[in-house]
Amino acid sequence: MTLARSAVSNVLITGITSCESRGVEALARAIAEQLNTEGGNKVTVLTQTPVLDAEALAPTGALCVADPFVVSRSWQQMRPQESPAELTARREQLLAETDLVIATGGDLHTSDYGVSTPYLRALIAAQERDIPTVMIGQSVGPFDDPADAEAWLAVANRCHLLTVRESASHGYLVGKLGLPEHRVQLSSNPAFLLPTATGERTSAALSPLGLTPEDTYICLAPSQGITRFSAVEEAQHATALTRLAISLVRTRKMPVVLVPHCHDSRSHNDDRILAARIAEAAGMPQVMALPGVLTASDYKGVLSHAELVISERLHAAIGALSSGVPAIAIGHSHKFNGVLAETYGETVDVDDIHADVRAFVQDATVIDRLVNDTDAAGLRATLRQRLPLIMERARGDFAQINGLLGA
Repeated sequence: MTLARSAVSNVLITGITSCESRGVEALARAIAEQLNTEGGNKVTVLTQTPVLDAEALAPTGALCVADPFVVSRSWQQMRPQESPAELTARREQLLAETDLVIATGGDLHTSDYGVSTPYLRALIAAQERDIPTVMIGQSVGPFDDPADAEAWLAVANRCHLLTVRESASHGYLVGKLGLPEHRVQLSSNPAFLLPTATGERTSAALSPLGLTPEDTYICLAPSQGITRFSAVEEAQHATALTRLAISLVRTRKMPVVLVPHCHDSRSHNDDRILAARIAEAAGMPQVMALPGVLTASDYKGVLSHAELVISERLHAAIGALSSGVPAIAIGHSHKFNGVLAETYGETVDVDDIHADVRAFVQDATVIDRLVNDTDAAGLRATLRQRLPLIMERARGDFAQINGLLGA
């Protein structure tokens, strides 16, 4: 189906929680900018933190509004208080003005976070009104509750375009959930298309640490929230990351820049707290936490000049990978090894680019392997070969969306 093209197409983006997470910002900004590459689209982003996100996404021209389909208690203080009737009225008004609904969110549709079915509401409402719907760059499953799987499948089967960002999700959908293979395409993460900050902004971000983009350094992106989803004790996790940072400095002879990729108003998910803790515990000037309120593009600028990135945040890793910088992940779910394995391709062993966070904390040999056995030069060479394909897959999603919009 191709929409009858009007002077302006109104596109609604759902699946956004908050740009407090620079990974969420990277997704939202990349999508909004791609939709406006050829101009003529009015983009509205549904979010839990509309004022904050409006500032983060200002360069895209997108309008940010409080999500009337999902109201999170975690961010109640950062959005208008509305009655059920007011929320219903806003939902109807938004849909009446919408030509296409795009769902992002990366890995919302899994049992890890318990929010999969609520984040289908905007898509369901659009489909009930015969408004075309799209889901792009997804990691899906596994679902523990069959009801969540059935709800997701019902929506997926009515989408005009469905893409996943790694083969594990593709295999799960086709092999486990029985989604017809022609209904889903293998693509990549839209955040690969996030623009990098200017050289001037990157220099300004590094300057408080006494570094320049021309200096050699390693980036370590810790996740304050990872322990909530991995049954890992916080103190043990922080200790392991501190040991890793110290070992990197001593073995690789480079400073380690700690990259707090999530600036969450909720302390349990604020990476700035953990980064400061690691820097203090390391007790050496070469382990430094990157300060300031930086954007996703700013962080990508810093990551793009690193020799190596080790990340517990997927989108910090993507910021490096999309810049051709080797990144390895410490993760808690299949999305990490899936996305990295897809990026590097079959010639790189998954064990060389991913460590499970539980093993990382409990087994000292994992740190030794990360520090001593990582072949940064080899990974960089592989990225040079693979990156054009990964970028083209991401751009391909938007070529198909423009086709739906009649562009």
